[in-house]
Amino acid sequence: MSRIINEMRLVVASIVDNDQQANDVVYALVRQFGGDQFYLPCNDYEMRNKEIKTLHEAKVSVESLAKRFKLSPKTIYRIIK
Repeated sequence: MSRIINEMRLVVASIVDNDQQANDVVYALVRQFGGDQFYLPCNDYEMRNKEIKTLHEAKVSVESLAKRFKLSPKTIYRIIK
């Protein structure tokens, strides 16, 4: 089993808490996308931005958000508008 497939299985198993289901999910992905090259972003910007907006609505300061998410205050302002 390749390193990436094994790591995927471990991640999925930690979510579904069932090794057999984790194997089934990973191998379904391998069957669907195996051999293809694609870019997998390292961050889910949509979820991050939603969290930033939620925290800002809860009165977390722009400066605190910038530090927490390692972004500039200018970027935080762009996200919350």
